[in-house]
Amino acid sequence: MEKINKIVGNDLDNVLLSDLSVEGYYDYFEITNCVINKCDFSKSNLQGIDISDTKISFSNFSNIDLSSRSYKNVLFDDCNLVGIDFNSSFLENVTFNKCNLSYCNFSGCNLKNIKFVDCKLDDGSFNEIKWKSLEFNNCSMESVEFIHTKLKDIDLSNCKIKDLRVPINELKGLIVSYDQALSLSLLLGIKIK
Repeated sequence: MEKINKIVGNDLDNVLLSDLSVEGYYDYFEITNCVINKCDFSKSNLQGIDISDTKISFSNFSNIDLSSRSYKNVLFDDCNLVGIDFNSSFLENVTFNKCNLSYCNFSGCNLKNIKFVDCKLDDGSFNEIKWKSLEFNNCSMESVEFIHTKLKDIDLSNCKIKDLRVPINELKGLIVSYDQALSLSLLLGIKIK
C-alpha cells in the first residue's frame, strides 16, 4: 500500500493516507480500498466524494458536506464527525465506532446494514430515512430527531436517550428499556406518580 502526502488526481485506490491535513475543493473522486489514519478533512469541501472498502481512523470530518453520495463497506473508527451532513446519501455496510456524530444529518438517507457503536449522536437528524438493519449500540442520543422514520424493531434499550424528537405514531415497535419507556411516556402526556 502506497502512502501519499497530498491528494492529487481524481481517484484514490489502495493507498494509505496518514497524518495529512486535506484542504481545498474536490469536485469528484472515489476513495477505494484505502486506509485513512489521523487525517484532518475539516478545512476541505468533499461534496463529490464516494468511499468504498475503506477504514478511516482517528480522523476529523467535522462540518463536512458528504450529501447525495455513496458510502459502501466503510469503517469510521474513533473519528470526529461533529456536524457531518450525509443528507440523501446511500450508505451500505458502514460502521461508526466510538465516533462523535453530534449534530449529524442523515435525513433522506437510504441506510442498509448500518451500525453505530459507542457513538455520540446528540442533536442528530434521522428524518425520512429508509433503512434495513440499523443498529444503535451503547450510544448517547439526546435530542435526536426521527420524523417520518419507521422505528419498528430499532433497539435503543442500551442507549442513553433523552428528549427524542419523534411523532407519537412513529414510536410503535421501538425497543426500549423499562426506564426509557417511562421517559418516553412524557411524549404521550402521561403523568406518572
